[in-house]
Amino acid sequence: MSKAIRTINWEKYTALCSMLVALCALATSIWQGISMQEHNRISLRPYLETEMNSKDDGSWELFINNNGMGPAQVKGLQYFVDGKSYASREDFLLALGEDPNCYIRGNIGRFYKVADRQMVYSTYRKACFKAESERVAMFSRMKIVIDYQSLYGESYQLVIGQEQ
Repeated sequence: MSKAIRTINWEKYTALCSMLVALCALATSIWQGISMQEHNRISLRPYLETEMNSKDDGSWELFINNNGMGPAQVKGLQYFVDGKSYASREDFLLALGEDPNCYIRGNIGRFYKVADRQMVYSTYRKACFKAESERVAMFSRMKIVIDYQSLYGESYQLVIGQEQ
């Protein structure tokens, strides 16, 4: 009885190994793309925050700064005094008992570039200057809520002041 000699078909194994390497490369590329997108989302996050400047004479200014690494697009603004919502900035100031003509008002509902700064309010008439205790009392009654989005559509919120 003679033994049959089996030949190994190396072409089949070479093709299978090549396909396995290609699938591993594809999976690695997909994983790397997802990781880069997640990194960009985190790296390009906007971060809006407030800055208050006051002087000894009672004048003060309130600013919004984008201190994040990405731009921010404001999508909504809400004004509250003592928990009640107001449609406009003028109605909001009147509800606080403030004269709207006392303040220079900046456009806060806009697009903020990286390191961008926008004035919210600035007093310019001496009759409207406030002592620190008066400002604290005013900010304890008011709240401005700014909803904004990142470049990737993620939503964030900045709250200025606070409710009682």
